[in-house]
Formats: sequence, C-alpha cells, structure tokens
Amino acid sequence: MRTDVEIVARRGPGGRTVLPVLRATGQLAVRRTGATTVHLVATAFGPLGGDDATIRIVVEEGATLGVLSVAAAIALPARGATTPSVQRIEADVEGSLDLRLEPTVVAAGAHHRAELVAGLGPHGQLTVTDQVLLGRAGEEPGRWTGTTRIERGGRPLLHTTVGLGTGEPAWLPPVAPRAYVSTVHIAETVHIAEEEVGVATGQDAVRLPLPGGWVTTAWGAELHRVVRAAAALAPAAPVRVPA
Repeated sequence: MRTDVEIVARRGPGGRTVLPVLRATGQLAVRRTGATTVHLVATAFGPLGGDDATIRIVVEEGATLGVLSVAAAIALPARGATTPSVQRIEADVEGSLDLRLEPTVVAAGAHHRAELVAGLGPHGQLTVTDQVLLGRAGEEPGRWTGTTRIERGGRPLLHTTVGLGTGEPAWLPPVAPRAYVSTVHIAETVHIAEEEVGVATGQDAVRLPLPGGWVTTAWGAELHRVVRAAAALAPAAPVRVPA
C-alpha cells in the first residue's frame, strides 16, 4: 500500500502557527490535536512488507510544529514477499520541528526501513527521536534499517545508518540489541556552550556533539530501560552563547 502525508506549518496572524496543509492517504491520517501539535493515526494494520509511506513536513520560518503518533507501529512481513516496508520522512525546517513518533516494533520475519532527510534553514530547529523494538513478546527479532541525514544550507550535520536484526552486518550475537533509541537535537545557528554538548557515556549509551546540538544513542534488551538511558544523557537545557 502507498501512503502519503503532507503537513505545512506557517506563522500566522499574531505569531500563532497555522496549518494550511494537512493531507494524508493510505495507512495514515493526520489530525491537529493542539495549537502547534498534530498526531498521525493509523487507519490500517501494519506496515506490511512492500508498503511504502512518505511523510513530507514543511515548517516555515516563525512556525512551531510537534508531530507525534497515537500508538506504536508494528511492522509485519507480507505473505510470500521478502520486500521491506519503508517509511520516508522528508522535512524542510525554517522554524521549529519536534518529531517524536511512538516506537516501531518489527515482528519476526519483517524488515522495515526508516529514512529521515531534513534540511534546516538558518534559524531552523529540530528534535527527532527514533524508538525501535525488534520482535514482540516471545518471538524472534525482525530487522530494522534506519538512515538519518540532516543538513543546514546544504552542509551535512549528521548522516548515519544503523542496522539491527538478522542480516545486518553489525548485528552479531552477543552484540545484538533488540531495543534502540536515538534522539537528535539541533538548535539555531548560534553556538552552544561546549560543556553542554560534550561527549558523555552511560551503560550502553552515548551522547555526541553536533554542530549546534547533540545526538544521544542507547541500545539494550528492553525498550523502557533504553529510553531511560538515552534520556539521562540529554542536556537539560542547552546554553546559548553569542557567536
């Protein structure tokens, strides 16, 4: 099944955010749930192998948008097919975007590919979190491949691919985590104090600095523990200093 979602956030009268475009077809619907918040709502079970979803998000200068989902997505294999399911997010951010979807659970036999490509303007701000769990209770893990590319003015700030599950080169027991969380935060084009974004580590967790922000990554056997480990490394409040 083909799914397309389009969301545009714009600064309106008085500085409030308006949403002139909210469109969705296929397996997802989009609903405005707050002054600056929308939720993605699944209208069909899945995704199944072979399903392809594209989510396009535009946040214009001066606008603020939070994109969430109602429930976890469960990626399932398609009967008689080996093609992966794909979710592709394309974001153009001149304002502020907070993208925090519920976890993706990849069932046994399924392969799900998640792709995020984000282009930031000079004042663009982005926070995005991935949460992944391989396998439901009592079953073998599925396979997940996640690629994130974030640019500002055509300059890459982060470009990474993570592969989890059977068939991925780096997923070899005993180093074979079933749960994975990553959060990327990019602020405006002002410098952030080095002490706020230095390297930090925890148990199976790490925070690394990025130009104007940071990325935290954590992995392990249980998703709730991994979420806590990643959150513990996130700076409480980035400190901005003059350029």
